[in-house]
Amino acid sequence: MRIAISQAVPVPPAQAIAAYGSPAFYTGRPVRDDIAVLEVVRHDDDGERVLIEVRFAFTGSVSPAVRAVIDPAKMSWITRTEVRPAAARSDWAVLPDHYPDRLKASGSYRFAPGDDGPASTIVAVEGDLKIHVPIVGRSVERVIATDLVRYIEDEVTSIPDLAP
Repeated sequence: MRIAISQAVPVPPAQAIAAYGSPAFYTGRPVRDDIAVLEVVRHDDDGERVLIEVRFAFTGSVSPAVRAVIDPAKMSWITRTEVRPAAARSDWAVLPDHYPDRLKASGSYRFAPGDDGPASTIVAVEGDLKIHVPIVGRSVERVIATDLVRYIEDEVTSIPDLAP
């Protein structure tokens, strides 16, 4: 399933890009749409590239059909994000802690000057999400994609509050 979001935020592109490479952007983030940030597990910044890995968990309830094939207590993952400030871009991939054969997700963020001048940014997020679970996979994919889009929209909206 393809996801795509384009959202304006009232900060300069450099500030929006820096937020995604900063552990402070993730630490203390509230649970949103049943997605919780557990911890920043890795942060490497060499000045040209930032690699940040953040562990998340699904905290909501799941249907009995989903519970039959997936243990809700094992619905956690690391999102690995590589931020390249000079390219005004970041690439991300989801690395499941459990069930790596059942979930594939990856994509990119692009940061462009906004329509309101240099103090604004258009954050464009694109990605692909695929759930490999017999019978319920497609419906689970829709639920996860919907929650993921809402989570990312909230994340982008929070850039002015959380950006370094």
